[in-house]
Amino acid sequence: MEFFDSLSQGFASLGTWPIAVSLLIGAALGIIVGVLPGVGPGVTIAVLLPFTYGMAPLAGISMLLGVYCGAFYGGAVTSILIRTPGEASSIMTMFDGYPMAKNGQAQRALSLAFMSAFVGGITSALLLGLAARPMASFAARFGAPESVMAIVLAAVCVGKAYRKQFASAMMMMGLGFFLATVGIDPNSNEQRYTFGIDGVLSGIPLVPVAVGLFGMAQALVMVSSPVPQFDASLIQNAGLSWRGFLEPFKYPKAMAKGLFLGSAIGVLPAVGAALSTSLAYFWTQRGAKDPTPFGQGNPEGIVAAECANNSNSGGAMITVLTLGIPGDAITAIIMGVFVVHGIVPGPSLFMDRPEIINGVLASLLVINVVILALLVITVKPLARLAYVNPRILGLAILALCFVGAFSAANSMYYVIIAAVFGVLGLVCARANIPTIPLILGMVMGDTLEATLRQTLGRSEGSFMPFIERPISAILLATTALLLVWPLVTGLLAKRLSRT
Repeated sequence: MEFFDSLSQGFASLGTWPIAVSLLIGAALGIIVGVLPGVGPGVTIAVLLPFTYGMAPLAGISMLLGVYCGAFYGGAVTSILIRTPGEASSIMTMFDGYPMAKNGQAQRALSLAFMSAFVGGITSALLLGLAARPMASFAARFGAPESVMAIVLAAVCVGKAYRKQFASAMMMMGLGFFLATVGIDPNSNEQRYTFGIDGVLSGIPLVPVAVGLFGMAQALVMVSSPVPQFDASLIQNAGLSWRGFLEPFKYPKAMAKGLFLGSAIGVLPAVGAALSTSLAYFWTQRGAKDPTPFGQGNPEGIVAAECANNSNSGGAMITVLTLGIPGDAITAIIMGVFVVHGIVPGPSLFMDRPEIINGVLASLLVINVVILALLVITVKPLARLAYVNPRILGLAILALCFVGAFSAANSMYYVIIAAVFGVLGLVCARANIPTIPLILGMVMGDTLEATLRQTLGRSEGSFMPFIERPISAILLATTALLLVWPLVTGLLAKRLSRT
């Protein structure tokens, strides 16, 4: 009953014009940037973040959530029609969607993808509504030691998600934590790492860093990269079929596998939708109902991948709302909207600002309905966006980044920060160094410092609270296991190879 009360209150909060228009704009932009290869929701959300300063909190959050969800849908269009995924998470859709389109079934492939994504999006929103409050009640037991260990565990999970780039990911995470300490020490009121620059006395702001690291860096990559060549003949066949909309329900096993993996993996920090779609795709190959070989136009491959892809969003928002820990760069930037408006994500949010929780739940449900309706109306002209020259698009994004960075505080200081981190992002892209951990470190850095100081202050410098408290000890043991497990398995493999 509480769930339905929250839902009705959430729908009521969306009834104002500013929020409704923001949601619609975000959904439309999300679809567009999903279709445009190389842009993606991260770039768009980073560029839009400064413009949310003057908006009501829920209006800004709804707009960015619209971009977040819409990009998942839009990425399927170019994956199916030109074999160029708009999003990394749309790669699995490409494997069967493009062959299906080549066989004259483009409308069927698009319909399968959109309806599967819709089911995934609605399911993830409902999961958020059902699971967020119980998880927040559990998180309410967290004291300072538990919060410290939760952030440390999240940081290690981020590093492990990058596998061979573990060292560089942890280095960037550490840099993010360091940047969060720049400014005035909250305890002693002394300057830290300011180097006499008055502009950083209040800390390095997240907005220009995000604009530079994601918006400017990606724009510079697009401007400096060669124009891709592709066969655009299938774009003329873009469209939808009502029979294709109903077809995903013929494959409940594929749908269930995608929904399960997308929702479960969405909760994990920094793992992202790309992994969940891959696992769902390969899992569905076992016991597939349709006899068509995978990779040659099997509809179950599209269903599983798109269900997993779009069910990721609700899971990712659960950790943001209940623990204040972002799951990826996009949710970290969305979390920046909370911070800008003085809203602290975490268990207390459910008591202090329930209208935000209810509004996010209702927004996710409405956004998916709006996106599906927009796609039904505009899929053919949307597909033609694939013709856009990425160099011209990159220049346009670069201009928006400068405008957005300046408008955030009407200060050239923000523009300079954005430019510096834009160059850093470009260097990292060329050197294959992940930049997402840096943003995650900046977002979580303040909480980590405050809770670590609180823990050590109460224990007079002792680290025993991390071991003596059950939840903290479990989190610590899990972190240690994640770090040690590869070494253990490596040693066991060597011993087995000798015998």
